[in-house]
Amino acid sequence: MKAAAPAESCPQLVGDALRWAVRLLVARGADTPRLDAELLLAHLLDVDRAQVLIRRDDCLTPTQVERFTELVQRRVRHEPVAYLIGERAFYDVDLRVTPATLIPRPETEHLVEEALTWAKNQSGRLRVVDVGTGSGAIAIVLARHLPEATVWAVDLSLPALEVAWENVRRYGLSERVWLVQSNLLKPMGAVFDLILANLPYVSMADMAVLEPNVADYEPHLALEGGTDGTEIMTRLIEQLPARLACPGLALFEIDPRQAGPLQAAAAVLLPDARALLVHDLAGHERVLRIERGEGET
Repeated sequence: MKAAAPAESCPQLVGDALRWAVRLLVARGADTPRLDAELLLAHLLDVDRAQVLIRRDDCLTPTQVERFTELVQRRVRHEPVAYLIGERAFYDVDLRVTPATLIPRPETEHLVEEALTWAKNQSGRLRVVDVGTGSGAIAIVLARHLPEATVWAVDLSLPALEVAWENVRRYGLSERVWLVQSNLLKPMGAVFDLILANLPYVSMADMAVLEPNVADYEPHLALEGGTDGTEIMTRLIEQLPARLACPGLALFEIDPRQAGPLQAAAAVLLPDARALLVHDLAGHERVLRIERGEGET
């Protein structure tokens, strides 16, 4: 496909504008140029992606042309689409996201699935905590699927918690999802039946080679996990003996390269628990699963 010249202006017809955007994004090496262009144009027109194609013979207003040009230019500079449109789908919800929050990833849905499978076999009102909640993705999904649970959403970042609060209110969960600004769980006196953690796990070496759309735009506070990427997760594992109930389950999203050291740390710090690794659909060790049985202390 021929690359669009930098000086080429955005056409007014919707179909032509879409093709113009795709050419620009292809020229700059975008991984999903057509998807990106369709999402940006759908956002601009306040319609779903299918409507973009249906309305390909419609004309954009001069203001819409200007706005779409700006969005495409920002995407060309690697700004994530989720930040440009202010929203990201996760599991079965749509969430507001901003540069104050990490963009929820599909791999994090493995935590949700493991948690829901375990919760189905438990009785009583579960006490659930999402550590490093960011946009509130995990906390909101669990609260929606576990109507008898009380959910705490914990984050060190106040700006991230403000975004999470918007999402909590959007789904009418303000009575059951409690937002807490805290550095992990040490300041909290509660014991939890279910602990989920999508904490920073990018090592210092990997931070230096992250893709520009991540390194230049997503919050480093939610990415940097110390020298080897395991420091923050290890600190939370150290807190589990006093914070994880019996029975209880803790789930950590991990980099597969960290699986062995983190599993070993869990075995030492919680000798009464079972620490297992859960594989994702690609066969990678993606989740550390630490489970305490009934009466274990």
